[in-house]
Amino acid sequence: MTSMLLDVSTPQGFTLVPEVFQQGLIEGMTAKLLQTQPPPCLLRAPTGSGKTFMLTKVLGNVSNEQSVVWLWFVPFVNLVNQTLDAVISNAGDLSPVLFSNGLNQDPGAGQVLISTTQGVSRAAWRKLNYHANGGEQDRTAAEFVALARANNLQLGVVVDEAHIALDHATEFGKFVAWLNPQYLMLATATPKSDRITQFLASAQMSSFESFNVSREDVVKARLNKAYIEAVVYDLRESTATVADLKRTVLRQAWLRNKAIKLALSNAGIPLSPLLLVQVENGPDAIDQAERDLIELCKIPPQAIGKHSADKPDPQLMDAIANDTTKEVLIFKQSAGTGFDAPRAFVLASTKTVNDSDFAMQFIGRVMRVSRQVRASYTHYKDIPAELNTAYVYLANAAAQQGFQKAVQLTDAVQTQLEGQVEKMSVRTTRSGATTYTNQPTSQPPLTPRLPLPQGTVRQPQDQESDVNRPGPEPTGGETSSLFLDGELDELDELAPIEQKEARPRPESAASRDEWEGTMKARGITLYPLRQDMQSVPNALKRERRPDALDMEAIVRRIAIRLVLQESHQRNALLAVRGKLQETERRTELTRRTVVDGKVSIIIDRNRIAAEANAAMKRLPQFEEADRRILIELMASRITPRLSEALEDADSMVEDKELRRMARTAACWLIRAHITQIEEALHEEIASQADTLDAAPLPDMMLFPTAVALPPSSKNLYGILPPTKDDLLGLEQSTLLEDRELLQDKQWRMGESGAMVRTGRFDSTFALNPDELRFAQALDRASFVAWWFRNPDKKPYSVRLVRGEHRNFFYPDFVVCLSHVDGADPIQRLVETKHDLKDASRKARHTPEHYGKVLFLTRDGGRYCIVTEEGSVGEPLDLDDLEALREALQRTAP
Repeated sequence: MTSMLLDVSTPQGFTLVPEVFQQGLIEGMTAKLLQTQPPPCLLRAPTGSGKTFMLTKVLGNVSNEQSVVWLWFVPFVNLVNQTLDAVISNAGDLSPVLFSNGLNQDPGAGQVLISTTQGVSRAAWRKLNYHANGGEQDRTAAEFVALARANNLQLGVVVDEAHIALDHATEFGKFVAWLNPQYLMLATATPKSDRITQFLASAQMSSFESFNVSREDVVKARLNKAYIEAVVYDLRESTATVADLKRTVLRQAWLRNKAIKLALSNAGIPLSPLLLVQVENGPDAIDQAERDLIELCKIPPQAIGKHSADKPDPQLMDAIANDTTKEVLIFKQSAGTGFDAPRAFVLASTKTVNDSDFAMQFIGRVMRVSRQVRASYTHYKDIPAELNTAYVYLANAAAQQGFQKAVQLTDAVQTQLEGQVEKMSVRTTRSGATTYTNQPTSQPPLTPRLPLPQGTVRQPQDQESDVNRPGPEPTGGETSSLFLDGELDELDELAPIEQKEARPRPESAASRDEWEGTMKARGITLYPLRQDMQSVPNALKRERRPDALDMEAIVRRIAIRLVLQESHQRNALLAVRGKLQETERRTELTRRTVVDGKVSIIIDRNRIAAEANAAMKRLPQFEEADRRILIELMASRITPRLSEALEDADSMVEDKELRRMARTAACWLIRAHITQIEEALHEEIASQADTLDAAPLPDMMLFPTAVALPPSSKNLYGILPPTKDDLLGLEQSTLLEDRELLQDKQWRMGESGAMVRTGRFDSTFALNPDELRFAQALDRASFVAWWFRNPDKKPYSVRLVRGEHRNFFYPDFVVCLSHVDGADPIQRLVETKHDLKDASRKARHTPEHYGKVLFLTRDGGRYCIVTEEGSVGEPLDLDDLEALREALQRTAP
C-alpha cells in the first residue's frame, strides 16, 4: 500500500520539473545506460538532493526505449514503501511492487521489484543457485529471472543509499553477478566507499561511470540548507559528571525550535517547525524523553508524536512528520533513517553517533528545505541564515566527530554531470590481504565486464638474494661428511659427573657460633646491633590508628571548622537553583566556525548525592550515620545563603523544598571539598594515634662480604648502609643461593632454641649522595649518641600515622641526641625532602613519643631546615650540626 502523504515521503513529488543539476544528471545517466555496452552508473549526491527522484526518472527514460524489468534495493525495510511511493509519484509508466509479491507476477516491461539488500544476500540461496523458497504458489528468484529472459526482457538493478545498503557487499555482489543485469545503477551520499568497490568487484565489474553533484549545487537549488550547526557542551570538571545533558539538550533544542517558529511567523511563512528527538534504543527511552519535554519544556502532550517501536514504521513516521499539530517527533536510533520531515530544522540527539554514514542519515532528516520556505524565497541567498541552517544538538560531544566527518565527506564531492569513467584495480598488501581501489581514467574500457586486472606488491622476504637461498641437495643419494666413520665415537662416551661438596646450610647449625661460622663461610658478613651504645632500645616506637573513636564528635568538628571556598559555595547555590552556566559550543560544520556562549545547565541532584556518598564511603572509619551528620551540618551552614539568594531572586519555595535544595547544595560542597574533609579526618585520627613498640630491632644486619660497607662510628650497626649501586651489583658479586640467605628472618639454633633475628638491606636503606653526607655529619656531631637509617615498611621501623593521608609515614632517620650537653639522649626523627608541599602535609601530625619531625630540604646545593610554614628556613652546616640541635630543641617533646 502506498502512502497518501507524498509531500513528506517524497520531497520533490509536488513538482515534475527537475532542477538544473538534476536534469543534467538524469540526461547523463540515461545516455550512458542506452549505450550498446552500458556501464554501471554511480550517482554521488548529498542527502536531500533528490537521488531517488533522479533514479526514478532515469528508470522511466530507459524503460521508454528498452523492455526492462528492474530490481531496486534499499538498506532499510522502512525505505521499501517509501521507494514504492516515489516511483508512483515520479514515473507513472513504471509498475512498482514489493519483491516478494513481484516474483509471483508475470514479468513485464517497466516492472520494478523493490527489496532490501539483506533480503537477497543469502548464502543458502546462492548454494541452490537461487532456486530457494519456492513452492506450488511461490516462484523462486531463479524462476522469475528465467521467465523474464524467456519473454525477451532485460534486467536492471538499482541500489539506493549504496554506502549503507552494501553492508553485505560480497554476498549481494554474488547475487548481482548471478543476475548479470544489463543495467546497474547505484546512488550514494559519500564520495568514496570501500563497500561499493567491494560490491562491484564481487559482481565482476571492472569499471563504472560516476555522476556527481556537489552540496553547493544542491544548496543553490534550495533543496539543502546552506549551514549545519552542531551544538555541544563544554563542561568544567566539577560539573561534567553531574550535569544532565540529555535534559539540557532537550530544553535548548526546544528553545531553538521556538525561535525558528517565531522567525517563520515574522517572515509570513505558514509553517510549524518540527523538533526531532532521537533517543537511544531501549524500552523506556521514548517515555522518559516525553516526560522531560512535558515537565521541563511545558509542551502539551498532544503536540508530541512518538515512534516507540524498535522497527521503523514509515507510514507512522510520515504521518507524524506531516501532522502540523505535532511539534515534536521522538524516535529511536533504529528508526532514525529513511524518513523525510521537511519542516524539521532541529535534531536533538541523546545518543552517540560516531559512524559517518549513520550521522549523514540523521543530518538528512533536518537538512532538507521545506516547500513553504522554497516558495517564499526565489534565491538561496535570500533565505535568512536562521531558516537556512540545520541544527543538531548533541548530548555527547564525542558524537560531533561523526557528524563533522559526514559533512566533510559530502563537501568533497564535486559536480560531474556528464559522467566520469572510474577503473577498478586489485592490490595485494604486504600482509597478503586483497583490496580493491578505483581511479578516474580518460580511456573507457571496451566493456565494464572485463576481468579485474591483477596487481600485487612484492613481499620483502621475496626479494632476498640467491646467496641466502639453500644450495642444491647432494646427488646420487649420498650424503657428504667432514669426518671418517668412527672418528667421533669417543665423543659419544658420557663424561663422569663431578661430585660437588655440599655447602654448609645455616639452618642446620646447632649453635649460634656454628651459625655465624656457616654464614661467614657462605660469604655473608654479620653486622651486629651495637647494644653497648648509650640508650639503645630493644625496639623502636611506632604508631597505629586508634581502634575506638568518637566519630560523631570528630565529624561535627570537621563540618564546623571546614573552610568553604567562595567559588564552590557560589556554584552550589547556582546548581540547586538551576542557574549554573556552562559553555555551549556551536560549530558550523561546513565553514568550521565556532561560537561559544553561556547557557544554564540542568543538574541531576541524584547524581550529586550519589557522588557525595561515594566520596564519603572512601573516608576512613566513616559510616552511614557519619555521612548523614556531615550532610545535615553542611546543609545548615549553607541554608542562610540559599534563603538569601532565593529572596533576592523573588523565588519563594516551601520549607520542604528549601531543605531539599540545602541538602543538594551540601552534597555539592562535600564533593568539592572531599580532599580537605579527608585531610581533616586524618588529622583528627592522627591526634588520637596509639603509640606502641615496633618489632625488635634485628640482632644483626647481613650483607655479602664481597662488598665492604664503610664503617660508621654512630650508626646502630656500625656501618653506612649500602648504596643503590651496591645493591644492584649483588647479582654479579654473589651467588643466588647466597643472596637467598639475606633475609629478614628469625633463625633458631638446634635443640638449644637460641634465636637470632637478622635484617636485610634493601633499597629503602640506601643513601643518596646528600643523605650520605648528612649521615657522615651525624657521625661527627658530639651531641649525637647514635643514629639509624629508618627503612620503609619493616616490622621494626618507626611508623607514624599521617595527619592528612591514609598511608603511614616512615621518616628517614632516627637520631638519638642530647638536646643540651650532659642531658640523657632521646630519640628524634629527621626527614629529608625535595617536595616542600609534601613536607608541609606530613608535618601536620606531631608524634607524642618523638616530638615534631624535623624536615630538611635541598636548596642551592645545601640542606636547609623547613620552617613551620613549609618554606625554606636557615641553612644547615654539615661541618657543625648545632643548628640542627637548636631546631630540635624548639620542638622537644
